[in-house]
Amino acid sequence: MRIAIAAALALTALAANAGAEPLTLRIGWAQAPTQLTTVIDELMRRHKDMFAHVGQTYALAPIRFQGSTPQIQGLASGELDIGEFAPPALAIAVANAKLDLRIIADVMQDGIPGHFGTYWVVRKDGPIHAIEDMRHHRAAVNARGTGIDMLLHEAMRGHGLADGDYTIIEADFANMLPLIENDKVDTVPVMPQFGHDFEATGRYRTLFDLPSVAGPSQVGFWVMRPDFIAAHRPAIVDFLEDDMRAVRWITDPANHEEALAIAMAVTKQSHDALAYAFGPTDLYHSPDLKPDIPAVQKDIDQAFDMKLLPERVVVAPHYVDLSLVAEAKARLDGK
Repeated sequence: MRIAIAAALALTALAANAGAEPLTLRIGWAQAPTQLTTVIDELMRRHKDMFAHVGQTYALAPIRFQGSTPQIQGLASGELDIGEFAPPALAIAVANAKLDLRIIADVMQDGIPGHFGTYWVVRKDGPIHAIEDMRHHRAAVNARGTGIDMLLHEAMRGHGLADGDYTIIEADFANMLPLIENDKVDTVPVMPQFGHDFEATGRYRTLFDLPSVAGPSQVGFWVMRPDFIAAHRPAIVDFLEDDMRAVRWITDPANHEEALAIAMAVTKQSHDALAYAFGPTDLYHSPDLKPDIPAVQKDIDQAFDMKLLPERVVVAPHYVDLSLVAEAKARLDGK
């Protein structure tokens, strides 16, 4: 009798699980296609057979943000499940918002040898010839407290400029070229997806770049709350397995043209404007979704030493959980 009851209960549980709705993962993103979230979302629609678990254990819901720091509130309020952070955003979330978070996966790395490094430009015919010339001039960032904002401060302070010696203007990355073209700002950061547009004008030159200021950086990674991970771990690993497979497909040179076609559909940009994507002229994406944790710590330490962060946050081991991507990789690679 007990065996029969146990079997009945097991069947009931299986039936309940079979009928359960997929977990909707609300994922923050700020730029496409270098942040691959929306590209992968479109890839799911075109090649659902590549995604073993989508629609079964999870569903994807990308949510657009101006940068990483605005996602802190989304995680704090429970309106966001996975945040795309830069190192300063993690430190601010922990120190200011008192959030307990875990770095779970790589999104993108900047300044990796053989790949793109973010750079700042000025007009060739303008008054700025060196970083020191930025005194009493205007610089743009996507949002205060982001990695781009911290990099700007680091570069300026390294050349004798205090924070009050120049003006900061916040703008979407897509609006950087119009801003500098219309003389609303004097220097702007160039992300890989907009490099073609800047270079096509012939009017700009590099003022400084990320590799020369900070070295290789883990500029984007996914974070989650540990209670959410504990409650939904199997579905999250399923998602990461599918995502890892998708990242490898997108960055495979054999799939470059189709990946570009997907990026064109997502961003509404031309083939020429997107030709940089998913290869050496783009930011680096780990094929195993493995973030560079020492690089995260390095950027936080540098920002704290410059008094750009309220306190030094020690990332590992508490704020790191790479067991999910390790499990996803073991499944995918059969090891």
